[in-house]
Amino acid sequence: MELLSVKNMSCGYKNNDKYFEILNNINLYLKRNEILGIIGEIGSGKTTLLRALKGDLYISSGDIIYNGKSIFSKDVYGNYRKNVIYARQDSMNILKPGYSVEFQIKKLFKHGDYDREYLREIFDYLNIPLNVLNMLPSKLSDGTRHRILMAMALIIKPEILLLDEPFTGLDSESITGLLKILKKLKNEISIIVVSSDVIPLFRLCDRIYAMKNGIILEDGAWNEILYKPHHPYVYDIINAIPSFENRHKDYKFTYNNIYGNCIYIKNCRFAKDICKSEILYKYDDDHGYRCIRYPEWYNDKDNKH
Repeated sequence: MELLSVKNMSCGYKNNDKYFEILNNINLYLKRNEILGIIGEIGSGKTTLLRALKGDLYISSGDIIYNGKSIFSKDVYGNYRKNVIYARQDSMNILKPGYSVEFQIKKLFKHGDYDREYLREIFDYLNIPLNVLNMLPSKLSDGTRHRILMAMALIIKPEILLLDEPFTGLDSESITGLLKILKKLKNEISIIVVSSDVIPLFRLCDRIYAMKNGIILEDGAWNEILYKPHHPYVYDIINAIPSFENRHKDYKFTYNNIYGNCIYIKNCRFAKDICKSEILYKYDDDHGYRCIRYPEWYNDKDNKH
């Protein structure tokens, strides 16, 4: 069952009475007890998408549906906001530098009781020493503050958890611990994770959406995206993942002096004149993609150098 769905949503930011659209015609859904991943380069609109899902941005068109109702309905919006936690990546703008970590965790529960054993478990997974509870965030490293922010989001156990670049600044041990606890939490909540680091996402997520320039270019089950991408942009992202097999690979930058409806046309090795045409979002069973040359480019990919 779909817990959350986005229908033809376009949104952006207002500044001095001017509107700047960032996301265009976004469609996605999140099931109960599912982990959804959003991949894409920096500046592709991933963080804007999370802010929109939280209900923080102006929506110029489309809708966000929660349990079958628009989140912008008066009887839904307040309850929805309480059930969604958005863990941002800028920890110093969230953690108050003059208050101890423990004080700020207690504040989440209005200074009432909370599950201290569960907090210790989270700290253990994220490799956070317990003595930081008595410390000020201003005295901690960026990496430690980021892990504390993740712990604060996890201890609340919201119905929907939105994580913005959660793997940034984490070492391999902490990433593994975060993946373990997120997989465990999946039995209780639903999660959307955006990240420029795609390796942890493919270890964690049930389904993946790929974004560029505020547009979704592909979506599907993680294994479908990983082993048979339908869009060259996603194919290039996956082939950039470091491995022993490609450590000596010579990556060549492609620049095509052509313009068209495909937003990846300038940098696509497989671009043809047909890519200038209108490109619709298609489906190969449950695998969605926005590429007019699939499967031709995929069948020809090994001939491209």
